[in-house]
Amino acid sequence: MLIARFSLRRTTVRNPPVFCATKPDHLEGSARLFADNHLLSVHRKQPACHKVLSTFLSFLSSPCSALLLSPVRMDTFPTEILAKVFSECLPDFDEPYPLISTSVPPMLFTTVNQRWREVACSSPQLWTRLHIKINVTADLLQAAQPTVKWKRLQHKGEAISRWFERSAKCKVYVSFEIVNYGLESVSFFLRNKTFDELMLPMLDSICTYSKQWERLKLHKIDEPYRSRILSIPTEDLPRLTHLSFKGYEATTYPLSSFKSFLTLKESGAIRASLLSSLRLKALSPQDRLQDLPLSNWANLQELEFSNGYDSYSDRYMDMASAETLLRRCQNLVSLSLTIRKGGPPLAHPSENIVLPRLKSLNLQESCGDPQGDPFLTPFLSLLKLSALTQLVTTAGVQPGRNQEASLMTLIKANESTFSKTLTKVEFEYNYLNQDELKECLKLLPAATHITMTASSMYPYREMESIYSHPPHFAVFWNLDELTPSPIDPENEELGVTCLLPKLEHFYFSLARQEEFEDDELVDFVERRINYAGFPYNEIGEPVVKLKYVYGGFVSEQKIDVHEEVEKRGVNLDGVKIEVDYELECQCLSI
Repeated sequence: MLIARFSLRRTTVRNPPVFCATKPDHLEGSARLFADNHLLSVHRKQPACHKVLSTFLSFLSSPCSALLLSPVRMDTFPTEILAKVFSECLPDFDEPYPLISTSVPPMLFTTVNQRWREVACSSPQLWTRLHIKINVTADLLQAAQPTVKWKRLQHKGEAISRWFERSAKCKVYVSFEIVNYGLESVSFFLRNKTFDELMLPMLDSICTYSKQWERLKLHKIDEPYRSRILSIPTEDLPRLTHLSFKGYEATTYPLSSFKSFLTLKESGAIRASLLSSLRLKALSPQDRLQDLPLSNWANLQELEFSNGYDSYSDRYMDMASAETLLRRCQNLVSLSLTIRKGGPPLAHPSENIVLPRLKSLNLQESCGDPQGDPFLTPFLSLLKLSALTQLVTTAGVQPGRNQEASLMTLIKANESTFSKTLTKVEFEYNYLNQDELKECLKLLPAATHITMTASSMYPYREMESIYSHPPHFAVFWNLDELTPSPIDPENEELGVTCLLPKLEHFYFSLARQEEFEDDELVDFVERRINYAGFPYNEIGEPVVKLKYVYGGFVSEQKIDVHEEVEKRGVNLDGVKIEVDYELECQCLSI
């Protein structure tokens, strides 16, 4: 997708002739790149498109290709095929939305020729995503008189209106990035003139299309533009289902951070009746998520919430607030939550929190007291997650002598279901103790993707662990228990034994130099590949073939992993191995 988009931007001639007697080389290259990069994706969704593009590509290589005048001759394709090809050039949903620029799709297609412009402008699906980026700078005004940039912004506002009109009242995804640059030295008179005569009319025009908005993203948008967008009444947002909002960092803009939450709290967007996805980032520690006046908390399917860090505040999302929140949102499918405090006590410590539809959980545990007990244990022991497939945890409480890590509490509370459903797990292994690390891997037999990283610890707390036997923190000594070995060396057909038998993607980043090195990684890869398909623990299910390994070592390189694997005759078809060395040590040496 990206290659095709960039190649078009580099090689397309603005307003080329519709008919050309020769076949320019640079246009042929553009056509080839265009077709090559879209054959696969188009084939999956539109076989007819695939057939046309295949013929087009093979025709370029034929002696008769001189008759193919240029890539512009693709305008001979049927309208629906050409429109589909245009759609494939747009960014994916996880990429930034398209900009208002003639150098990138979809506006790029309106500059090629009349046929492409007609097809593009009459294809509403091309205009259903938009990123509005505006930099409000001091040079917009000069002695209270509009400048060239002022007029350009006015033209941009008109282009935005045309964009919405071309969407033909379809549902639209829109994101805003409106930032003030260098206005500190500008008088309030000129600032107000800029807003009242330029920005406010533009925003008013944009807001008239709010009834089409299905997804709204407000991440980089300064005042007073943010307040204008959020002043849209609820009745003018009948289709809004997704809202993403990022406040100001509390340590940098304490007053702005507080005001941004109040603006959100009073907005019509937060009260939208169809709101099912809510993402809130970098809010003030004083901002309480449960205070937002959502029309229906039970309608939420996706929730992400994180407070910005403020060293002067002790008010953060706590365990009791998380409990209250999740009891309201029992239809969640995806949840990302940062909890920084333990108290006060849970309101219903004996009543389970059942989230039967939750598939993805990202939990960041960040304790203010590094020597305190894991404060999430009472909360996590109540969670019942029967459908969870993906788990990401970030710890903040270091292991101690008689403490159970919060991750272990969650896994044990859902052991019967996680052993069947949980396929992707990411955690910091050095925040477990040695026994917990082994038990954790043993309780995840269905895991196909494992990510184990190491995070920095508080030195004074770690010193206590170093001199205990065994150390409180886990040490990743070797890969023996993850490496398949025959149950009976004389009869390998009886099966093999190992942890994580379904492992396909394995990512690890070690904490210390004393842990295992790259030669042991070679042994692990060799056995994982050679024993793929062998029955596991006499239960009949085969060990899955490894597909990807990343190893991050604190130690220096000892051998070339790829050369060593090849020397042993291991078939690496479909297997990717990546290694890094001399990473920063995250923990004290043992």
